This record gives sequence, structure tokens and C-alpha cells, in this order.
Amino acid sequence: MRKLKLSESITDKLENLLTLAKAQGFSQKELAARAGISEVGLSQAKARGDLKVSTLEALANALDMTIEFKPRRSHDAAVTAIREGRFFELVREP
Repeated sequence: MRKLKLSESITDKLENLLTLAKAQGFSQKELAARAGISEVGLSQAKARGDLKVSTLEALANALDMTIEFKPRRSHDAAVTAIREGRFFELVREP
């Protein structure tokens, strides 16, 4: 299993997913459709720089990827990691 380890913010992770989609030949509209979300909803999430985990998971699934969560030592560190987009990584399925 090839892992794509990302430490950027949520917005950067979304941009990374959109770049991966484009590399696979999917437009943002097609990615949204494959993920079962509206193109407008995806655009709004992109503009806000904020995503629900379920939306991120749907986008990752549409690109044959999974999200793996990484535990932290303390609650505060976990909250900070979630806010900074470091709590999980995207994994490309073999």
C-alpha cells in the first residue's frame, strides 16, 4: 500500500485531492459527483477552507484512497492536529 503522507492544512489536503483527481482525469465537478456531493458544496468547502470528515472521506473514496487517523498523546494535541490537518493522512489503495 503506497501512502501519501501530508502535513498541510485541510485546505492543502483538499487541493491535493483535487490535483490527484485531475491527474486521474477527473474535473472538480466529476470528483464531486463521484463523491456524492454537489459541485457547489465542494466549491464552498474549498473557499471556507473547512471540510467535514465525512466529505473528506467521500472525496478520498472517490479517488480510491482511505483516511487513516493518527492518535496523539493528549486531547489538546489531538485538537490542534485536527485543526491543522495533521491528524490523518490520505492513503492510496493498491
